[in-house]
Amino acid sequence: MTADPATVGAAPDAKPSSDRTLSDRVFSAGSWSGLLPGVLVVGVTLVLAIRVAGVDLGDALLFTGYVLAFLTFPGTVVWRAVAKPGPSLGNDLVLGTILGLVLEAPLYVLLRLFDLTELIYGYPVAVLVGALVVVWRRRRVGPVVIGRASAWSWAGAAVAAVQILLVANQVWTQRPVDALRAPYVDEPFHLAIAGDLLHHFPAQMPWVDGTPLFYHWLVYVHLASAATVTHIELIVLMRSMSIALLVLLAVGGAYAAATRLTGRKWTGFVAALVLATGATPDFFGWTSLVSPAQLAFDSVTRAFDSPTHALVIPLQMVLMVLVVEMIRRERWRWGPWMLTVVVMVAVAGAKSSALPTIIAGLFLALVVSAVLRRMRMVRTLGVLLGSALAVFLVAQQLFYGGGTRATGIDLNGSTVQRLGILMLPEGETLPGSAPLAIWVSFTVGFVLLAVPVIVALVRGGWRRPDFLFLAGTSAAGAGAFMVLSHPALSQAYFLLGASGFLAVVMAVSLSDIVPVDLSWRDGVRIVGCAALGGLVVVAVRLMVGSEMPASGEVFTSTLLTQLAIGLLVLAVAVAVVLVYARRSTIATLPAVVALMLGVVLAGAPQTVALAVTGPSVPRAAATDIIGPGGVAAARFVREHSQTDDLIATNAHCIGLPVPDCDRRNFWIAAYAERRVLVEGWAYIDPLVVGLPSTDLNNSAYLPFWDPELLEANDAAITHPSPETIATLRDEHGVDWLVVDRRYQADLPGLRRELGQPRFKGGLYSVFDLR
Repeated sequence: MTADPATVGAAPDAKPSSDRTLSDRVFSAGSWSGLLPGVLVVGVTLVLAIRVAGVDLGDALLFTGYVLAFLTFPGTVVWRAVAKPGPSLGNDLVLGTILGLVLEAPLYVLLRLFDLTELIYGYPVAVLVGALVVVWRRRRVGPVVIGRASAWSWAGAAVAAVQILLVANQVWTQRPVDALRAPYVDEPFHLAIAGDLLHHFPAQMPWVDGTPLFYHWLVYVHLASAATVTHIELIVLMRSMSIALLVLLAVGGAYAAATRLTGRKWTGFVAALVLATGATPDFFGWTSLVSPAQLAFDSVTRAFDSPTHALVIPLQMVLMVLVVEMIRRERWRWGPWMLTVVVMVAVAGAKSSALPTIIAGLFLALVVSAVLRRMRMVRTLGVLLGSALAVFLVAQQLFYGGGTRATGIDLNGSTVQRLGILMLPEGETLPGSAPLAIWVSFTVGFVLLAVPVIVALVRGGWRRPDFLFLAGTSAAGAGAFMVLSHPALSQAYFLLGASGFLAVVMAVSLSDIVPVDLSWRDGVRIVGCAALGGLVVVAVRLMVGSEMPASGEVFTSTLLTQLAIGLLVLAVAVAVVLVYARRSTIATLPAVVALMLGVVLAGAPQTVALAVTGPSVPRAAATDIIGPGGVAAARFVREHSQTDDLIATNAHCIGLPVPDCDRRNFWIAAYAERRVLVEGWAYIDPLVVGLPSTDLNNSAYLPFWDPELLEANDAAITHPSPETIATLRDEHGVDWLVVDRRYQADLPGLRRELGQPRFKGGLYSVFDLR
């Protein structure tokens, strides 16, 4: 059973003084080794960042100092003061560092708003002074339990190390910090927002001057704050240090949350492992698109492709701990509630899809508590649900301008979009029954994934509001993915964002099911059952083969037949485990649940092999997104301009100009860290600029909404004259021209009107209009 909530996080009983060693008298738990696994993982990360990503040693050390002084120290002080100490100092350091990301955001925003960012260096000093004053007034300090490193803490560190090795082999080798002309297509988008927040608040979408920033922008506040403190260039932070930190905090946060909530160390390892390597069962060897979640490797690369997703996962770990402990607590405390609201705001600003699933989980727990007439619990959950709803409504205006960004209800949205990228033989089309077949596959996958949680619910978990909150939030993520639709498949983030809750609730479920007094021999047997579950998936994939359906006509029948084969083999494995359990000392239920956990973790060996022995992804070749000399031109403007200077350019497309081109061109704003009159114009909510919310207007090919502005912008470059130049300079406040020679431009005319360019390199010329 789960540990008594009143004892979770309490320090272990002290040894009798006659039995205590010298180190026991100095340190609370007799050893500093409890911190060693985490320290080694951090050390490996820094070494790989330097050797593989190309980060300078000085930058790596500066960033480490920033994390310790501006995130870990303040966050841990507040965490231990408000949420109370956890089972070990390492546990508090992980959750405290995550909380530090929350605390730095309002501080940076306020300092940036009043142009007082130089005061940020006093932040850790102020926290230290405040902590010392509190200690002096109270005349006592709570115990700091460090503890010895256990086998489970080393196992959790190994999971984190696998993630960092994946980052090194699959991300950093492909795009080290000097491969600037080979960005992921959305990287300049993220970089541009961070650059605007580095110099302005309120911020804008800087690729179209005057367009308000309605987006989940909290991760860019972290990047801007880190750049302000360390003076490390934003691209280095985003490609290496900051996102790697968030990857580690996601895995470490799952470990810390599960350990704190259950009081059992092995559950932390399970939560970390499920988050890092788990996936819905995928029986199809020819595609992963008909399973609702692909291998967990996707979560690592997604962290670098979507920094907003990278931030929200660790933030949710802190929020779930706060909420669960408030539900379990017998007496109401204002401090934890206020901290919970603050973290809710951070979660809402980190990712728009995160708080709605949490609201659903709270609502489920509230309804069941009301049915059971547990009025004290109803009051607690009512306050939490009301707080979450209020934060959601405020966040919709503060962060997102009240818009939904084309998200709507469509029961076939996810299935049809997955089918749209499914590879079939040339010329083949899918039958009308294909979406239903995908629906069936998705539903079966979710049910198999949730078997440990379902078992725990049936065994009494449905009566526990804390468990219902965790399970309900996980289920809401899956449900939202199934019933919502977005032109860019962004409804998938409801599911991906709930992965942290799913990992922790899986660990809590196993803690409820697995006996506390389990012997090592029975533990090995249960692990063997889990291994059998993984072999089931491998066996089914070998049986169905890797050949796609021969034609679209047989897609549905092939898919359902292969799914049936997978379920049949799984049923045989369950029968084997039942027979084995009856003939051995292990209980039947833990054995079957372990088997299903093995099915979920079937991709773990492949993930580990890819991280440890897999080939590194080759360095990405330069693309047409940024032409030769482009980054140098943008950096020249950054180094020779004021932060409020405005740029005009003739580069509005990704790569070479073609009719109806892709308008995701943001790199000038990104590397210049300056606003642009009109660069690209994708990713702007059409409702904000007066356009209807259509599929075209929510795509990367939307037309520009102010043709007169665009004409004036381009005319100064294609037909330079005193009049066209004056229009840009005097009417629109443009200070610089960045001319891309891949597009139409009259360079002799510009030299005639403006003189020689201040910068010329590669395909780019920079003119000063001031």
